[in-house]
Amino acid sequence: LSMNKFNKVKINYSVSLIFITLLVTGCTHVPRDGDFMEVQRIVNERIPQKIYWYQGGEEDSQVKVALEKLIQKPLTSESAVQIALLNNRRLQSEYEDLGIAQADLVQAGLLSNPVLFASIRFPKGGVGGNNTEFGITKEFLDLLLRPARKRIAEAEFDRAKLRVSNAVLKLAAAVQKSFYQLQGKQQLADIQKVAATAAQTSYELAQRFDEAGNMSELELAQERSAAAELTLELLRTQASLQNSRDELNRLLALTGTDSYWTIKKGLSELPDTDPELELMEEIAIKLRLDLKAAEKEINQLTEALEMTRDYRWVGGATFGVSSERDPDGGRVTGPNFSVEIPIFDQKQADIARMESLLEQSKSRCQGLRISIHNDVRSVIHRLQAARNLSEYYRDEYLPAKEQVVKFTQQEQNYMLVDAFELLFARQQEIQAYRSYIDALTEYWTARADLAEVIGLGLSETSVFSMKKEKYNSGETNSHGKDMNTNSTHNNTQPH
Repeated sequence: LSMNKFNKVKINYSVSLIFITLLVTGCTHVPRDGDFMEVQRIVNERIPQKIYWYQGGEEDSQVKVALEKLIQKPLTSESAVQIALLNNRRLQSEYEDLGIAQADLVQAGLLSNPVLFASIRFPKGGVGGNNTEFGITKEFLDLLLRPARKRIAEAEFDRAKLRVSNAVLKLAAAVQKSFYQLQGKQQLADIQKVAATAAQTSYELAQRFDEAGNMSELELAQERSAAAELTLELLRTQASLQNSRDELNRLLALTGTDSYWTIKKGLSELPDTDPELELMEEIAIKLRLDLKAAEKEINQLTEALEMTRDYRWVGGATFGVSSERDPDGGRVTGPNFSVEIPIFDQKQADIARMESLLEQSKSRCQGLRISIHNDVRSVIHRLQAARNLSEYYRDEYLPAKEQVVKFTQQEQNYMLVDAFELLFARQQEIQAYRSYIDALTEYWTARADLAEVIGLGLSETSVFSMKKEKYNSGETNSHGKDMNTNSTHNNTQPH
């Protein structure tokens, strides 16, 4: 009798322990922040701008006040990026992926709920007592797989943070590129306005000559055609300028009166030097967040494949405790256990699927690595070509056109040439400046593309000048502050 009492106490203790364990495991809090501080750290290592996640806190209003102050000033490429990172709603929706991944991580650490069952059987004819039975069971495999599930979910959470951080960098690069295009078109529109005005002046002068009988109808028509053509070019540039402004405004996510912002006029001149190709390739491989995410996916799938292989012979298994009361009043209580026998399904299909997913992930990662090398080379070559073209315009072609205008002006002062030749020389000079602005715009947009393909922000005054050994030693910081440069801001305009 004492032994039966001992067994009952032991069983009751086991049941109580199971309930307490399940209760404690179930009381898990799901954080709302999604480890956003880690994303901030990753981003701040690569660009100087700050990011913020609006979650209804007291700091939301302070951030919006700071945003309004930025909008009221003429935008630079750096401030435009900052506005987009604080105001773009699509980026805010990306942050919610952190909360989803963190919820998945918490879910992976939770045990599945136990199953409670009960039954009552009535005697036939109403003679005798009822038969009752109840019990509680729990998935056994769920306990075994919990550590592996958590590791896989943690890897997915890390990948989510990398994906979100990469989305921030892509938006920053897109804003920077759009800003340079707008800045270039605005400068181009200013120059074309001068050209159109000069052509109109030439046409008006030709009309006076025609009225005096000193110009043929053909020459007058040619002057009119030239003035009309330059005016059309100005109108096309102004339309393109408005489209570029709308595109930048879309990235900044500004509406209403906030969309009446202005930008700093004039593209910056070329910096002294450009980044080295080999160094940029090495930095891209080390810093590209999408490549890091792809590598983590390989580790994640490897873990999942190993888990599937390790537990392929262990199918559905449950354990628990049940108690049954016989019609005569006797009661029996004890553990129960059930297990799936892997005769037909031995996880062959699951293993084959995981193997294919793993190989697919490896190929995708390798393809991305090759693509990064090619993208960096392509952008560096574009950057070098735009620099060569811009420098030739600046150092050779523009001075030559300026000299033509200067000497034509001198001859016109002595009545050796007429005013039309001087106006034509000025129009040629203006056309040269337009070509120069096009080349300079291509340089800065290529530089924004370079920032995207290497995964590191490049400001207008930052150029990599350190050696590979310095980078490998870890002396590089994220914002180009270890990069020495001397950049001028001499915005050249036609005289």
